[in-house]
Amino acid sequence: MMKNNHLSNREKGISLVELMIVTALLGLVMAGMYNMFVHQQKSYLVQDHVSAMQQNARVGLEYMVKDIRMAGYIPEGIPFDADDPPVPAPLQSTPPSADVAGQSFTDGEDEIIEEATATTITFLADIDNDARTETVRYALNGTDLTMEVWEWNALTATWGASIGAQIIAEDIENLAFTYVLLSDDRGYNNDADDDGNDGIDEEGELKTWNFGTDGTLGNAQRRFIRQVSVTMNARAAVKDPVYTDPVGGDHYRRRALTSNINLRNIT
Repeated sequence: MMKNNHLSNREKGISLVELMIVTALLGLVMAGMYNMFVHQQKSYLVQDHVSAMQQNARVGLEYMVKDIRMAGYIPEGIPFDADDPPVPAPLQSTPPSADVAGQSFTDGEDEIIEEATATTITFLADIDNDARTETVRYALNGTDLTMEVWEWNALTATWGASIGAQIIAEDIENLAFTYVLLSDDRGYNNDADDDGNDGIDEEGELKTWNFGTDGTLGNAQRRFIRQVSVTMNARAAVKDPVYTDPVGGDHYRRRALTSNINLRNIT
């Protein structure tokens, strides 16, 4: 009877070895769960940054495309009839007739497209619909897509001061513009068959400008620009340790966005 009680008491306890085994197993499970949590947290943060990168680049491109499409809309030169409303206010009667003073793109002639390079574009348009024309410049400053604006003052026949280049999008690695010119006898006359059809300089032919072989776009050529293509490469702000970029060889994720713009206010 005493022996049976002794065995019963032993069955109710737990040995030190068993406790150590349970503790070790519990530690392994907790370590696995922690590692999985850390991995998921890092993955979530990476995806969050990738989403932010895509949204940031998309918004910047949409701003730029919307404004470039307005190039050539100069309300001061439109002959509005004061007796036939609506008349835009403040209505100015004199269109811009000068370059923005002291800028790199200033060449002494007022043009709808003041600057057209592989990485920058400057043009005239009323981008905010206030019946006053603005000179708008988009460029890449480091990794920031920037926009600078000067507004025309018809009373003084000068451009107002800008507030400086404003950041439109961040973490932009590359910004590239491609231009298409009207190249027949009514446009940029290069005496070439640009579209592959029979004949030289047929009406309506278009030429894609190649900066490498065609050189810079001067004012004699910029006036014939009819289309602009914009390509923007964005990079995530943080690295993705499980991803390797096939071109750069680093761990940053990238996105390339492209848009083609017809300049509907330039004929």
